[in-house]
Amino acid sequence: MKINLPKILRRLARIVATLFILYALSLVFVYFKQERFFFNPKLLAKDYQFEFQEDFEEINIPVAENINLNALLFKAENPKGVILYLHGNAGAIHDWGKRAPLYLDNNYDILFVDYRGYGKSDGVYNNTEELFSDMQKVYDFTKTRYNENEIVVLGFSLGSGLASYLAAKNHPKMLILNAPYYSWKTLITEEIAPPIPGFVIKYNIPTYQFVKQVTCPIKIFYGTRDFLIHPESNAKKLKVLQPDNISLFAIEDAAHNGLHITRQYYQYLKEIL
Repeated sequence: MKINLPKILRRLARIVATLFILYALSLVFVYFKQERFFFNPKLLAKDYQFEFQEDFEEINIPVAENINLNALLFKAENPKGVILYLHGNAGAIHDWGKRAPLYLDNNYDILFVDYRGYGKSDGVYNNTEELFSDMQKVYDFTKTRYNENEIVVLGFSLGSGLASYLAAKNHPKMLILNAPYYSWKTLITEEIAPPIPGFVIKYNIPTYQFVKQVTCPIKIFYGTRDFLIHPESNAKKLKVLQPDNISLFAIEDAAHNGLHITRQYYQYLKEIL
């Protein structure tokens, strides 16, 4: 049987061209809709009533014209200060607030804040600068209630880069990073979705650059079974940047979302707080 090589090559070329067009279209879609992929907020009605056993105050923090971020401030009996908690990319503070007892038990008030589009917070994000600006305004609000040397900034996952930014630009008492990433853009393009090139990612949160500038003590926690944000390419690489100022805490057998439910994490918190 005679093989028609030119015909086969033309067909192969059409297949390759089709695949390339589909790939290009998918990148365009990701670029304009990446908030849908990388942020996974839980929306709450504006009249939603929070219910917790602990004493708390609901606060709306203005960050831009007609945009407020909804927050919950849990209060300890004799607080040594406050922990500003910047949460991960999913849910809202009606769930994140369930972690309050961990920190209240260490005699710290704790402030949970929802990003734009999360919970009862207003607005949406379009770029990194809006995220950074909002977090600075939340920090400034925190300083109206507490002395800066009483503020501990804690960031989990998505929030770890934002917490590092605040610690680099301000002077908190301590920075705690739970399951941090070395760089948001690198995390997406090299670990979570390698086919996506860096130029498609609008949000650039280079935790490593901020960590280099932080002067307060840095405590980094990671789970040894975290397969989403791998410790080897993230937490341990951050440690190298400031070996004398960063303390690294490995939580054995903990996955990405399991740090806070371990006795080991609870005991470490008592040591550092």
